[in-house]
Parts: sequence; C-alpha cells; structure tokens
Amino acid sequence: MKSLGAKFSEKQLADMKAVSEDLNVSISSLSRAALRIGIASVKSALAKDKGKARVLVLVNDAHAK
Repeated sequence: MKSLGAKFSEKQLADMKAVSEDLNVSISSLSRAALRIGIASVKSALAKDKGKARVLVLVNDAHAK
C-alpha cells in the first residue's frame, strides 16, 4: 500500500486511538475503513448534486481542523 501523507488534528488522532482501542483494531485499519465509508458517502452525494457534495467535503474538512 502507498502512504497518503494526510495530516490529522490532535482531536482526530485521539478519536481514532479511542475508537480503534474500543474495536480492538489498528488505527490503520480504522482509518482505511473510515476513508472508504467517507468516500462512498461523498460519491453518493456527488451523483445527486456536485455543488452539495463539494460543500459537504469543504464543511467537513473545516470541522476536522
């Protein structure tokens, strides 16, 4: 696999650590699954309305920082 090189906030890292420990999975496994789920959600929104899908991404990116 190829490394993405994404940057995460301290809160995101803490959330990923807590959830991965609760599920007894690695942070990498959780991150890949979350990315897959998120991309599916964005693709679904994109199929309906490109503008709304873009807003969905931008708003969630802002909240993630």
